[in-house]
Amino acid sequence: MSFQTIDRHGMLIRAQALGKIATNSYIVGCEATGQGAVIDSCAQIDAIEAMTKAKPALTVSSLLQTHAHIDHVAALAQARTLFDAPIYIHPDEMPLYEAAPLQGQMFGIHTPPLPPPDKFWSDGDEVTIGQLTGQVMLTPGHTPGHVCLYFEAQKVLFSGDLLFAGSIGRTDLPGGHAPTILKSLLRVVELPDDTLVLSGHGPATTIGREKTHNPFIRMARERA
Repeated sequence: MSFQTIDRHGMLIRAQALGKIATNSYIVGCEATGQGAVIDSCAQIDAIEAMTKAKPALTVSSLLQTHAHIDHVAALAQARTLFDAPIYIHPDEMPLYEAAPLQGQMFGIHTPPLPPPDKFWSDGDEVTIGQLTGQVMLTPGHTPGHVCLYFEAQKVLFSGDLLFAGSIGRTDLPGGHAPTILKSLLRVVELPDDTLVLSGHGPATTIGREKTHNPFIRMARERA
């Protein structure tokens, strides 16, 4: 299995679409320290492990979740055992998080009960990976406790299922709310145009490209 590698101002990113729904899982590493994190333990724990072991190898010290839909947490229990690293998630995701086995049944994805999270995020919290520092942005609408992770120095936004290239996350699943996701979009489009957007599905994009071409951002501005 192959993965994409991005080198971004001291941040090493490895990305691969995994599982039945081709959900992007990211390994983010600090080149200076070798410390790493998994953003969304989506599926196929062997593929996630392989990304951490590729040269230069990274030591996973945290498991960071943008939200708790089944395609983003299917390998989380295995990752917690494999890496012995703490799980971070927003508390408003707990109804979905605790229902992971039921979600799995609905989508044909076998999922054991998830281990309790180790840390609950709040909006504006700091994210640390070695010497890399990011910020938690609470961006509900796709789910109640959905977050994006923004690393200002590297100009990288891990947008989860808020913002995709040319689209946005669906709002017709439990916990979704269309007016709220449009408000969340308006928050992230205030970031610099050259911010790299790495989302939960599909290819990378930039804030500037989405401001120009994404019809949902135009809709959000018209309704603001």
